[in-house]
Amino acid sequence: MYSGGRTLSVIVRTPQSHRAVAFDTLNAEKDDNGALKDKMPRSYGVSNSSKRSFGDGAGKKTAQCSTDCLVDTLKKRVPVISWLPRYPLKNIVPDLIAGFTVGLTLIPQSMGYAVLAGLEPQYGLYSAFLGSFVYIIFGTVKEVNMGPAALLALLTFNYTHHLGPQFAVLLCFLAGCVELLFGILHLGFLVNFISAPVVSGFTSAAAFMVASAQVKGLLGLKFDADSFASIWTAVFNHIHETKLWDAVLGGCCCVFLLTLRFLKDSFKVEEGRSPTCCQKFIRGSVWFLCTSRNALIVLISMGIAYYFHYNYEEVVPFMLTGKVEPGLPPFAFPAFSTEVNNRTLNIFEMVGELKSGVIVVPVVAIIANVAIGKAFASGQILDATQEMVALGLCNIAGSIVGSMPAMGSFSRSAVSNASGVRSPLAGLYTGVMVILSLSLLTPYFFFIPRATLAAVIMCAVIFMVEVDKIAPMWRNNKRDLLSSLATFAACLALGMEMGLVIGAAVDISFLLYFSATPKVNVDTISSACGPEYILATPTQGLLFPAADFVRTQIQSSLADIDENNHLPVVIDCRNIQKLDCTAAQSLEAVARDCNKQERLVVFCGMKKSVLSMMMGICKERIKHASSESELTSLLRGGNFKSMRETALLLR
Repeated sequence: MYSGGRTLSVIVRTPQSHRAVAFDTLNAEKDDNGALKDKMPRSYGVSNSSKRSFGDGAGKKTAQCSTDCLVDTLKKRVPVISWLPRYPLKNIVPDLIAGFTVGLTLIPQSMGYAVLAGLEPQYGLYSAFLGSFVYIIFGTVKEVNMGPAALLALLTFNYTHHLGPQFAVLLCFLAGCVELLFGILHLGFLVNFISAPVVSGFTSAAAFMVASAQVKGLLGLKFDADSFASIWTAVFNHIHETKLWDAVLGGCCCVFLLTLRFLKDSFKVEEGRSPTCCQKFIRGSVWFLCTSRNALIVLISMGIAYYFHYNYEEVVPFMLTGKVEPGLPPFAFPAFSTEVNNRTLNIFEMVGELKSGVIVVPVVAIIANVAIGKAFASGQILDATQEMVALGLCNIAGSIVGSMPAMGSFSRSAVSNASGVRSPLAGLYTGVMVILSLSLLTPYFFFIPRATLAAVIMCAVIFMVEVDKIAPMWRNNKRDLLSSLATFAACLALGMEMGLVIGAAVDISFLLYFSATPKVNVDTISSACGPEYILATPTQGLLFPAADFVRTQIQSSLADIDENNHLPVVIDCRNIQKLDCTAAQSLEAVARDCNKQERLVVFCGMKKSVLSMMMGICKERIKHASSESELTSLLRGGNFKSMRETALLLR
């Protein structure tokens, strides 16, 4: 996470002046010994030397506080104001290198993801520049780069492939509005109901879907299919139509990409030895070559196709991308009315055609973007609200230039981090590269083989399958593994959006089950200084789903431990942080059941809020001990305070 600099605030208070002076390390000079000395102190509060009245000073202090709060809020919501004035010039080169490297990855990927979404390649490039510029202003994680992603491309295809590009652009706009609304209303907590195992299953299923969708391009086949089962059914039905040279080119591209991916890990310096200049140069060259492998394979494939086109009378043995619209797109809001099958649709009918995509796409983008931000936050706390605001604004702005839904990408963030990025300003150079490619290179994009783009996407997404998480979940929590596998299977069988809903429903079902069946520890306690008693300790808060279960569990445990009904019962309520009316009535029923058996019941360790709830619900006097001595006295038959009396004392 980029902070742009550090500020040391030193608060100095003296009895004479009661002043607070803040020193900014950026404006502080050092003396000969290296210690900070004040250069530009700023005073807050009222000094003794002031001749103003207290009322006038208090008013000015309130106005100053209001201004400071406004400035702090503005810096928090527009982070560029905070870090750009302190941006060191020495960071320009690292950010330029990182932006250029990410651009080499982004440009071929964005065209491939547009094809995956059922759009023409230029829509991927439209999605890759304006979002980068907006994120510089509102983003907080320096590694994040806004652009197309495999997950959103797949969802975009599911919702818009039969409708046309204007619906993909409208989906981008609406997704941005929902993301912005989530950020403004602080609704990010809602995505917490989708657990990490569910996200893992969803992401792995998406990787399977995306890779399966690329088999068609990899083999040079032509068919229409939009589900996992239908894709593979069509592949087997059309396998005899495989174009040999497309398959050869696609296979060679996959081998090339995977080889370079694994090659960079083989150049490592032995531990305990510092690398020589020659080793540094070799490692840097290999790393750059491996990192730019997507752009490199695209250039090589373009060269081969270009050679065939001009030397063999325009006969190319591969399926090519075809014409890519040159130049920048016109700046305009997405169409709020359109014609589909000779029928004019207004904005409400267009939203209806997008169905659940208006909610599913932004929710998935928020989950993924926050996860990426946390992964690269460098130990700092991520402002999820600001990330949602930034994501929403990026998509709203992107829709003005014909963008499909966009978000950050783990692969691009990893490349940016490895390139030594210093600030979000790296997105400026990436965006400029995309604009230059739209302006100058689009005639040459005609020669990109579809098999190459399919190989680029497939080799990028196969590593999204989180196989490494299966073993830890199996060893530590099989319930999480069940949620993940249920999500994975449902996504492939029923569709991505239904799979996410089913996975979340399974997870919430587990959550409700454990909330309704809390564990109650029941033990017999005996000591030399006090009487023997039965201690019942609920392990968590009690709410209405668990009320009857806790009552039944306590009663059955008492019957097993003490058949003669002569030991008193102490209910330890220290773990009960919250209590509702139904649970309070259940605890009262436990006390009433024990009273019928002529068994003493004492509640102890109640929080003030829990005690207040019990006091308002219980109609009978129930014994409550607020200390260990009171508990011992009650168990020995001493006087006791009712809950109402205890509550009055607490007040």
